[in-house]
Parts: sequence; C-alpha cells; structure tokens
Amino acid sequence: MAKLKEPTYYTRRLISWVRTFKGGLTLICLIGLLALPLLTQNPYYLGIFVTITVFAIFASSWNFLAGFVGQVSFGHAIFLGMGGYITAYLIRFYDVSWQISLILGALTSVVVAFIIGIITLRLKGPYLALGTMALSTFIMAVFMNEKLAIATNWIFFGTPGIDRVPPISTDVVEIFYVYTFIMVVSMLIMIYISKSNIGTIFKSIRDDETGAEASGINITKYKVIAFMISGFFAGIAGGLLAMRFRSVTPMLFQPLYSFYAIIMTTIGGLATIGGSALGSFIFFGLNAILIDVFDPVFIFSIILILIIRFADMGLLRPALERLKDLWDVLLGR
Repeated sequence: MAKLKEPTYYTRRLISWVRTFKGGLTLICLIGLLALPLLTQNPYYLGIFVTITVFAIFASSWNFLAGFVGQVSFGHAIFLGMGGYITAYLIRFYDVSWQISLILGALTSVVVAFIIGIITLRLKGPYLALGTMALSTFIMAVFMNEKLAIATNWIFFGTPGIDRVPPISTDVVEIFYVYTFIMVVSMLIMIYISKSNIGTIFKSIRDDETGAEASGINITKYKVIAFMISGFFAGIAGGLLAMRFRSVTPMLFQPLYSFYAIIMTTIGGLATIGGSALGSFIFFGLNAILIDVFDPVFIFSIILILIIRFADMGLLRPALERLKDLWDVLLGR
C-alpha cells in the first residue's frame, strides 16, 4: 500500500493557521462571502459587494504605504485614476482582453508611482500628504482640460472621460466571484510582503527613519519601492472600478477618493490589511443602508469621529480580542 505524502511546509503552516482563532474566523468570513450568491442574485446587492471588493483593494494599498512604511499620501487617487484610464482605454478602443488591460493599467500606475516617489522623496509628514494631494489635483485638472483633449485625442478625453467600457462579464454572479478572487489574492500578496524581509525593512523605516538609515538601509530605495507596490494594487482597483461602472472620468483623481481610503483604513485599523477590508464593508454597508436618510459626507464624518474617540487603533483588533474572549468562554478555557 502506497504511503501518503507528507504535507509540505506551506501546507502545514496553512493548516496551523486555520486552527488558530484568527485563521478560523477569516476562513468563516470568506466562506460566508463566497456563499452570498446562494442567498441572493439581485444585481443591486451583489453590485454593492463588488464595489466593496474594489475599495477593499484600494484601501489596503493605501494602508500598505501608510501603515507599514509611514508614508501618508493624500493623493493616492492618482494611481486609482491611472489604472482606471489605461484599463478602460485598452478595452474600449483596442479590444484588449480585460485581464491584460488590468495588468497594463496597474503597471502604468507603478511607473507613475515611481515618478511621484522620486518627486516627493524629500517630503515628510504633512508636507508629503499635502504634496501628493496637490499632484492629484493637478493631474485631475490636466485630464479635465478640454483643449488638451482636442489637441491630443488620446487618453485625455476631457470632462466626459471614457464611457461604454465593457464589463468583464454580463453575468453578475461571475463578476462577483472574479472580483472577490482578485481582492483575496491582492490582500494575500500584500500581507505576504508585509511579513517578508522587505516588510521588516519597511516597518523599520516607519518606526525610526533616522535609525534605519544609520543601520545602512537605503531608505530612498525602499520608499520608492513601497510607492510602486502600493501604486500597483491601487491601479488594479482603478481598472476594476472602470469595468464595474463601465466608465472613467477625471473625477477618479479627486482627493475625495484618497480620503475614502483613509477613512476605511481608520475604521479597520492602521497597519492591518484585513482591517482595510473590514473598513470597506462597514463604510459601504452603512452608506447603502443610510444613503436615503443622510448625506454620505455626514455619515462618514460621524463614523470617523466615533472611531477616533472610542477606537483610535481601529475596529479590527479590539473586535477580534472581544470575539476571542467570547470564544474562550464558550469553550470553557
């Protein structure tokens, strides 16, 4: 009788992680999300969750840059917009497959992130935040310029932007599963990077930039790399958003989208990729429920005030601690 193969190192780690409270809870949440189409196939409700997956990626990309590297950007929408425009342009006018268009859009965001990383290299703290916001506003103005749109007739389509962008599918359930898969993979990659050797370097720069430089770390190089990684995933979110709403406009570059990412990260918790996803679900969940009663800006302001007052470290960690205490009580530990 043939012997069963011994599980690999990574398989053993996965099994060990699933057996932990946090791993088991994550698996249950993921299964619950994947089972959603079994409960409803209403395009409206599934569409809300599709939008949530997009902004979970976007918020996680911002959280990666600010939470793990300490580089707070108010212009993160630049990468969202570039990814969206390039993806929409390739699909709409050159009939390129959505997969290739999405990757090329994200890579364009990487190039833009590299340039912005170089430009803002000497800026720190509030100056970095304001500098990136100024760049975001400038790029939005460039894409809205009607004269430039007429002169170039390429990418710059003025205020209307690009419309009639084909979705990835006409089946809303298929769209839901594809977007959920991309969200999970994107977040797993960011988590893996944050726990790798380069992630340790990022965190050392965040905690003590002067000390990291004194220890021989090339902080210039790693800051730019962090911008590029963050820009890639923000570009992925931008491309997915373009296909989700079947259009892109210069308003994608507005700082408001960057603030969305900041609010979602604040809700979930800084330096927790999973917290960004939780923040996205709470953010858009409450928005969908209360939008007919209150103005969205009012809702987001109240949420932010409450989080800062009662959970300055975000909701994910305290929620997990409370759930774990309850779990231990139920198990009699």
